[in-house]
Amino acid sequence: MYLEESSLMERDYSSSLLGAIEALRASTLRLPVVGGARADVQNVKDAISSAVDVMQAMASSICLLLSKAGEVNSLVAELAHVSAKEHVLLCHCKDLLSAIAAMQVKECSVRTQILQLERIPSSLTTKV
Repeated sequence: MYLEESSLMERDYSSSLLGAIEALRASTLRLPVVGGARADVQNVKDAISSAVDVMQAMASSICLLLSKAGEVNSLVAELAHVSAKEHVLLCHCKDLLSAIAAMQVKECSVRTQILQLERIPSSLTTKV
């Protein structure tokens, strides 16, 4: 469930990041800076302030996602550890079940021998 949620968050994050990059490019990289072009200082200041605001918002989001990624990483490491333990225990159970099956075969054999010995008449079992 968390992996699916992580995938959705990653897709949303990538989309947001792409939008932010495009907005930053549109507001800063397309300023005319050659051939004696002039620009309104207030518009340039507003564009740069807007870009800084976007980057600060992105930094906050990245810090939040980083802490969540750390938590998920910790949970995945714990899950891997538990899974490894479970694998060892399942192998042990398999060995025990094999031993039980072998003992059950021996028990059936012994019971069969006992039943056969009980059915033999006593006159045949006494030595002369």
